[in-house]
Amino acid sequence: MAQQDQVTSQVASRATRSTQGKAPLSLKGSDILENEVNIVKDGKRGVDPAPTPNPQSPLTPHKISRVEESSLSNALQKLKLLSLTPKKTTKDTKIKKRQAGPPPSTQQQESETNIQEAQAVAEASNAAPVANSRLKLTNFFPTRRSDRKSKADLLKEQTDSMEAALIAQDDTKLGIEVVMMDNKGRGIKAVKNFSKGEFVVEYAGDLVDVKTAEDLEAKYSMDTSKGCYMYYFKYKGKQYCVDATSESGRFGRLLNHSRIHPNCRTKVVMLDDIPRLILVAKQDILAGTELLFDYGDRSKESLKAHPWLSL
Repeated sequence: MAQQDQVTSQVASRATRSTQGKAPLSLKGSDILENEVNIVKDGKRGVDPAPTPNPQSPLTPHKISRVEESSLSNALQKLKLLSLTPKKTTKDTKIKKRQAGPPPSTQQQESETNIQEAQAVAEASNAAPVANSRLKLTNFFPTRRSDRKSKADLLKEQTDSMEAALIAQDDTKLGIEVVMMDNKGRGIKAVKNFSKGEFVVEYAGDLVDVKTAEDLEAKYSMDTSKGCYMYYFKYKGKQYCVDATSESGRFGRLLNHSRIHPNCRTKVVMLDDIPRLILVAKQDILAGTELLFDYGDRSKESLKAHPWLSL
């Protein structure tokens, strides 16, 4: 009884809801509630263990709580609220935008697209020759070389032919012949066609200096039946004269004069460091045409003595 009175006095000294004007809670109700909690924890039913009295803190209804469940649920909720992904801040976004630079314009995008397409086309074109590098046109068609000669080849042939004619000193194989012309005497006609610039014949004779030529000309003038076949020319600043008065069987000395309609002209060439006077076609010449060139004598005395020099 004394112990029960002590418990009663302690309960009376504590503030309960009954002191605030509410209905008092009985100790029996709290014992039953505690007993039910213990039953749930122990997993037993139908057992009503006796309460263990605590002399310092008597059992009260507000002391009963399910600490385990509330703490576990709070921990799970906190874990759900936690995020492993770092949050993006405005500062990080601004830094990335500065590093990335301004967005490309539409023109830049089009130019980049055009460059990529051009690169793709170039790669494809480069790949095609590599694939067909072993194929040649001659694998399918026979090689045919042109028979046409270049200008250099033609010029070389003409030069070689001219040098051979100058060395041979035989004019009968040059495609020309000696004929008798009305009111002129002897003359030269073409037996074959000559192209413009082609070698015709050499004005062959003795190569003398000017002083010797003047003395010979004075001598020839004493014999009118003999005539004068002297041709003066200048080459690289020096005067020369070819004396073709003597009969030599060469054809160049027999070409007649024409100041108005010449179809040949004189030209100087070097052979073994000696100037040689030749005649070349001034224009295309057909076979059967008389070969003429301008003697170039315009002196009054000559024109008076030989009026045909003006023709």
